[in-house]
Amino acid sequence: MTAASVRTAVPADGTDRAGRDGTEPLGRDGLGLAALPAAAEPVLARVAESAAAVDRAEADLWEGPAALGELDLLTAPLPLAAELTHALARRCTATAFALWGHRSSIEYHEATGAPLPEGAESGAVALASGMAPAFKEEAGLGEIPLLATDSPDGGLVVSGVLPWCSNLRPGGWVVTPVRFEDGRRAVVRHRRDSDGVRVKELTGLTALDATASGVLLLDEVRIPAQDVLTRDLPAFRDDVRATFLQLQTAMCLGLAGAALDAAEAGADDVAREVLAEELSAAAEDWQHLRGALAAGVRAASAVRPAELVRVRLEAALLTGRATRLEQKIVGGRGYALASDTSRRAREAAFLPVQSPTETHLRHLLARAGVPVPTDGHA
Repeated sequence: MTAASVRTAVPADGTDRAGRDGTEPLGRDGLGLAALPAAAEPVLARVAESAAAVDRAEADLWEGPAALGELDLLTAPLPLAAELTHALARRCTATAFALWGHRSSIEYHEATGAPLPEGAESGAVALASGMAPAFKEEAGLGEIPLLATDSPDGGLVVSGVLPWCSNLRPGGWVVTPVRFEDGRRAVVRHRRDSDGVRVKELTGLTALDATASGVLLLDEVRIPAQDVLTRDLPAFRDDVRATFLQLQTAMCLGLAGAALDAAEAGADDVAREVLAEELSAAAEDWQHLRGALAAGVRAASAVRPAELVRVRLEAALLTGRATRLEQKIVGGRGYALASDTSRRAREAAFLPVQSPTETHLRHLLARAGVPVPTDGHA
């Protein structure tokens, strides 16, 4: 990916600095979409302090999102939600990932007009996004694995296996798509601890052991009518797609920005000379992608799906480049597992497989006839 390829994602009106006058680029501390409340700063500081322990799965990462919930920030509008996701990812991407899943699930409720489960707004209860199969099916990359049948009371009975889901914390709720034998589709929610639900915990994950990830196994789980969020899956996907992808992009840029900051701070004179082109290109690409994300968030539903996909993919590719660049500059110190450099590299390794995966994103762009970006600096 080159700086020129990233610029194609920025609107022609030049709004690549989040509404500023364009004379001075923003630093990487924020996206320029919204000001973080002062009350959030102590929360962010605690997240940074606990990042190493979270990486070792020796601390509860949900303390961060729960603290934001106490500040009434979990239901924040998208611009502020993106800033919070970005800010967390600069400090601990696993925590940002947990916030993404929770905030995306809040969006699912808002899109369908369904009330949130008790405790979701405050963070006392975690929400898990299990919507990946719905987007994969739309792309022709598989079939929704959860099979539903109708109940006489207007509810559903659901069985099947969801191979990956995170935020599967005890007492929480999961939002998933389901399919019917006759071709209908719906979106439902169910308690993580409902009768018939079993969680096979996934452990030994690179940088994600603290994310409460697992395989969901559903065996004739009864879904009351009020927990069927919608029976119009195509319209639902269209309604939530932007938030789903833009929060992921904010997470990528948070991690990429932290790596670039560390690379620039750690570079000696030789590194600055030898790696000058890579440092400059990565810095410029980060600014352009931040501008593209900011423009997309402001445009809301007007942004084209292919644009959402392209910016998300390019942000993930940049994150891989940025963490590799940090490793080159920091050297042996960054090879230690306990180092922030190592943690960021392992966090970035998740992005090619996070749903939508890199393969999924490239497939969507190719199908839409959009040039597919390449990681030219790999």
